[in-house]
Amino acid sequence: MSIKHPLSLLLFIPIIFFSNPLSAATAQCKKDFTGELKEICVKAIKDDPEAQLQISRYYAGQIDPNIVNYPQAFYWHRRLARLALHLKLEDPVYTETMYNTGVFYADGLGVKQDHKKAFYWFKKAAERGDDIAMFRLAIIYSDGLGVASSLQESLDWLKRAVVAGNLDAKVLLAQVYSEGQLVPQNNTLAIKLLREAVEQNSANANFALGNFYLHGVEVEKSQVTAKNLFSKACRANLLEACRAYYDIDIQENNRTMLSAPPIE
Repeated sequence: MSIKHPLSLLLFIPIIFFSNPLSAATAQCKKDFTGELKEICVKAIKDDPEAQLQISRYYAGQIDPNIVNYPQAFYWHRRLARLALHLKLEDPVYTETMYNTGVFYADGLGVKQDHKKAFYWFKKAAERGDDIAMFRLAIIYSDGLGVASSLQESLDWLKRAVVAGNLDAKVLLAQVYSEGQLVPQNNTLAIKLLREAVEQNSANANFALGNFYLHGVEVEKSQVTAKNLFSKACRANLLEACRAYYDIDIQENNRTMLSAPPIE
C-alpha cells in the first residue's frame, strides 16, 4: 500500500519552519553578525542572559543608532525578560528589559499592539522597583488600557512612583492634590511636590509651579517668579511654558508703553 503525500501538507511544512520565532531569530542573528558578535549571537541562542542583553540592545539601536530592527529587538527583549523571570535574575538591567518589553507591546513596535501584555510586563518591572513602570501603571489604571479602570489602583501606583523618585509622577500627583477630585484638595502638598521636582530640573514642575505663582494660589502672587519658572521650562523645550513666558513679556511691554510719557 503506497503512502500519499497531499500537496497541501508539503506546502505547509516550510511555512511552519520559517514562521517559528526562534528559527527566524536564529537565522537573522547569524546573518547579521560576524566574528565576536556572531559568537555572542550563538550564546544568546543558547540562553546566555548577558549575550541576549547585548543582542537585544544591538537590534534596538542602543549600540549603533543607525541599526534598528524592531521585530528582532522585541524578540530578544521578550526572550530575555522571560529568562530573567525563570532564573530570578535580580540585576536592574533585567528589570529594564521587562519594562522595555512592555513598551514594545504598548506601542506596537516589532509586534502587534497588545495592551494586556504591555500591562503584564509593566507590572513585572514595577514590582521589581522600576519607577517608570510604576508611573506607566498609574496611567494604565487611569485609562483602563489592558486592565479594568481603577482610580484607586492608579493613585496607589502613582504614590509608589513618587516614593521611588519618579519626577513625572511627582508632577502628576501634585496635579491630583491641586484638583481635589480623587483626594481631598491640598495645594500646600502640591506645591511641596512641585518644588522638589523643580530642584531636580523637571520642566513640567517649573511650568506647573509657575502657574501657582502667576495666580497666587497658596503662594504670594508674583509674575516675576512665574516668569522665571516659565523661562526655565521653556529652555527645556516645553512649548506651553514658552507661551506663558511670552504672554507675561507682552503684558509687561504693553504696561511700559502705556506708562511712558507721550512723545512731543
